[in-house]
Amino acid sequence: MKPAAIIQEAAADGVILVRTSSGSLRATGEQAAVTRWLPVLRENKPGILAALEGAERDPPQRDPAIEARRQRVLAMLEARPGTRYAVLTDLDAAPGVVVLALAIRGRASCELHIPRDKYDGVLLLDLIEKYGVTVH
Repeated sequence: MKPAAIIQEAAADGVILVRTSSGSLRATGEQAAVTRWLPVLRENKPGILAALEGAERDPPQRDPAIEARRQRVLAMLEARPGTRYAVLTDLDAAPGVVVLALAIRGRASCELHIPRDKYDGVLLLDLIEKYGVTVH
């Protein structure tokens, strides 16, 4: 199995692999899943470390549509200095899905993909207003 496939399959099993600052391999996640993956990780450690180092050096390119939505919500915040958050919905990004870009001032920005039949904009805004400044 190739290192990239190991990283991907381990992640699908809930095991996150990272290259530490000292150059070693760290596996985190549910202990039973980590234990299952340990033999494969030990056997392929040099290749996995090289793949992780390459991913750090050459991060994947951002999807232009995602970045465009992110820039739009950040611009909305900048244009309204007293606003705590900005939300942008894109109903045409994917079939059956509402793509929602969200930026919370001084905190973060993210993108949510919500099934169209589950989307409730009023409830979403209520939740953001209620929990948007809570630190978890």
